[in-house]
Amino acid sequence: MRVIVVGTGVMGLPAARALAEAGHDVVALDRFGVGNRLASSAGASRIWRFAHADRERVRLAAQMRDAWQELEAVSGRPLRQHQGLIWRGRNALDVLGALRAEGVQTEEIDAQRSLELFPELRPTSDFPAIWQPEAGIVLAAQALGAEAERFIRAGGLLVAGPQVLDVQPRTGGGVIVHTDRGDHFGDVAVVTAGPWAAELLRPLGLSIDLRPQVSQVSYVLGPTSWADRPALVHDFDADEEGFYALPTPGIGYKIGQDSPVRPWDASDLERTPNAARAEDTSDLVRRELPGFDPAVVASELCTWTDSPDGLFVLGRVGDVVVGCGDSGEGFKWLPMFGRWIGALAEGRSLDGDARIFAVERFAAG
Repeated sequence: MRVIVVGTGVMGLPAARALAEAGHDVVALDRFGVGNRLASSAGASRIWRFAHADRERVRLAAQMRDAWQELEAVSGRPLRQHQGLIWRGRNALDVLGALRAEGVQTEEIDAQRSLELFPELRPTSDFPAIWQPEAGIVLAAQALGAEAERFIRAGGLLVAGPQVLDVQPRTGGGVIVHTDRGDHFGDVAVVTAGPWAAELLRPLGLSIDLRPQVSQVSYVLGPTSWADRPALVHDFDADEEGFYALPTPGIGYKIGQDSPVRPWDASDLERTPNAARAEDTSDLVRRELPGFDPAVVASELCTWTDSPDGLFVLGRVGDVVVGCGDSGEGFKWLPMFGRWIGALAEGRSLDGDARIFAVERFAAG
């Protein structure tokens, strides 16, 4: 089977790799290349975690852990670190309940325990908090690189530069992918184009209210042991902005705020960090991480695409497979996307708990 993959980020690249390793003829197209700053999969680090507010994703996280171990074994190097996670705020008790229901080690913590785990974090009893030790960071750029290496070893072809114009079904079966540098014919197309996905899927009759946006992360420094500190998720109440944070080796402690810097636009290729947002981050560090230096040492703009319900959108329409709606938390599932999207391309369906991501849930719309 010949497969054309459109987009080589956290969904498309592992799917291309899995299909190439299964013996298929795979071409993976990306206008700006693997790990480019204009899409959603760039950057050095992400959080991986078991912690979710629903039992389905907690169970899937067990499979995710095994998939990461397999990727690390094949790649011959660690791609994750294990600092643990503190989750604070309005969703913490729902997360605690889901973890306990599935038998995953977790602990509700008070202010004193919080200080033991993270001395520089502001201790408070104003909201619930939990500790989840089976969590940490993904070395994201290295993980993408490992998938690209496996794809090429399996005989896959990476093509950077062409801009995909549209994806069209062919009479009698198969697809044609039109680009500004020529056409690609295949039995199946896999559209994993991040913020560009909606405009490629709409002509195929798949209209989903995807909302791409541009956000910013900034890095600060703390004590000499900052790289060993836990990752952090904080859901504030509705009238306050949440944030997440994680150590990033060689750079600093990464802080991301939940609100975007601006809406995404296909013609907007500007990725200069926003000085006002960096100052907002400094204020947040002064308030929530008083043991850290609030001075921002680096910032990066990044892109994510929210789906209507915050869950990934995976499915198949004719001979086109879709993977989109990362909703800012797709990277930890990187090796699982190879399994899920690869299965769809081979004509199989999502099974088990992965059905929560099925595109059919939007069929009525």
